[in-house]
Formats: sequence, C-alpha cells, structure tokens
Amino acid sequence: MENLIQYLDESLVPLEEKVKEYLNLEKDIRKLEVDMLTKQRGPVEEAAENTATTLKDVPDVTPEQLQEMVQRLDMLRQEIIQMLPEKNKFIEVNLGYGPSMVGYFTADHETHQPLPEPILRVVH
Repeated sequence: MENLIQYLDESLVPLEEKVKEYLNLEKDIRKLEVDMLTKQRGPVEEAAENTATTLKDVPDVTPEQLQEMVQRLDMLRQEIIQMLPEKNKFIEVNLGYGPSMVGYFTADHETHQPLPEPILRVVH
C-alpha cells in the first residue's frame, strides 16, 4: 500500500514554502492586472459617476512594478523547477490544506510532444 502521508515529509518544507510564495505572487499579479484594467476609464466608471457611486480605491501600481512582479514570478518558477527531484512527474506537498501536487513537465501529457519550455503545474 502506498504511503498516504508522504506529503508530510519534513524535507519538503522548503519546496512547499516556495510554492506558497509562487501561488501568492501569482494571485497578487492577477488582482493587480484586474485593478489596472478597472482604473481605465470605461462604461463602468461612467455608470458609477452617473449613479453617484464610487469604485473602491485600488492601489497605484506602475507597469514597471507589475513587470518586476512578473519577473519575480518567473524566477520563483525556475527555483521551484530546480528543487523538484524529477521531471514529468508530480510530487505531493502540503500547502496547508491537505495533499497537493506540484511538478514540471517537458512534454504535453496528451500528445507526448516536447514543449518549448518546462511548464510548472500546481494542483491544490
């Protein structure tokens, strides 16, 4: 029988922390991209003015700051890929809410064709 608590291995903690940081940064980038689009003047802003409603304040982030965050995300992706013991295989990790899986893949799982660059996959 398989070891069902393999994901609780203490040696995986650095990898788990790096994956958590990656996921949090990815989420922050997506929120900022939406916020930046929301700040652009369009029908929503015009409707808000016409109904005396205000949009929530969104943080001011420059495109350069967003680009730096994207570069940090790419760097984290590469660090995670280097920490994984095998390619084209998932490894179970504990991201705080039970077993999750992380892996990087160099071939498409359906066609088995090589990919131009490794793809990091996190299942949580």
